[in-house]
Amino acid sequence: MVAKIPNGGSGLGQRSGSCGGLVAYLEKEVQGQWFSLDREDVSAGEVVATLDANKRNLNRDADKYYQVVLAPSQAELRHIGSDPEKLRAYTRTAMEQYAANFGKGIEGRDLVYFAKVEHERTTNHQDRAVQVGDVARGQAKAGPQTHIHVIVSRTENLVRYTERKQAGEMDRKNPYHLSPLTNHKNTQRGVVTGGFERKQYSEQVEQAFDQLFGYERPLTETFRYAHAMQHGSPEECAVLRAQVLREEYQRQLALQTTQSPQQQAVPESVTHEKRRVRGLRL
Repeated sequence: MVAKIPNGGSGLGQRSGSCGGLVAYLEKEVQGQWFSLDREDVSAGEVVATLDANKRNLNRDADKYYQVVLAPSQAELRHIGSDPEKLRAYTRTAMEQYAANFGKGIEGRDLVYFAKVEHERTTNHQDRAVQVGDVARGQAKAGPQTHIHVIVSRTENLVRYTERKQAGEMDRKNPYHLSPLTNHKNTQRGVVTGGFERKQYSEQVEQAFDQLFGYERPLTETFRYAHAMQHGSPEECAVLRAQVLREEYQRQLALQTTQSPQQQAVPESVTHEKRRVRGLRL
């Protein structure tokens, strides 16, 4: 599971104005069929109008919204059969984690967001195969490619904020401005308190998928493993590789218990792995 929050930029990456351009772009595969916390089949026009209206006390050049991309792996998609209903339920769970990650005591209903499930992805300039000339840019990628785009307002839900304030449930003068791109992480002092821990969010949405759908995730599919292989120390990488070997050996042993006696001869490759695992200090 990849949970990505794109940085800003020009074109569709520019977030200081209306979200209309991004919404129009995300209509390319199928029109409509947006969903939110508690609604289905929302039109693109309503998405733009609602998100653009949910802002207060933001400078002209300030970000007004953000995008969250949730991209299950092909193994995860096979596990749930690429079921759109399950993906919508998962998205709502992921956005609950998004709200909680700010450390401000808010929930998914304190956000304004709309999401859409897409089933196709094409190659771009960042793909290695495009860079080396093996495939052309814009070519459809093979296999299950279902993913979710979420557009979420930077400002907390103003309707709910106003209702809670009028009911005396809070005394905050202004609504929260929520940026997942802040460099603050669980800060307790200063102008910005709370913040947003992006690494923690990636792990949380991964664990949410596993719990929601009973997915038994191999270590090599975890965010922790991928992050360590890219940024970890040699010692940390060695420990994780040893754990992968042990996990594979245990999987092979479990597989043998389901086989007939004639099938239970241990392959030489597994015997070799067993020797390597025994020699590693975990």
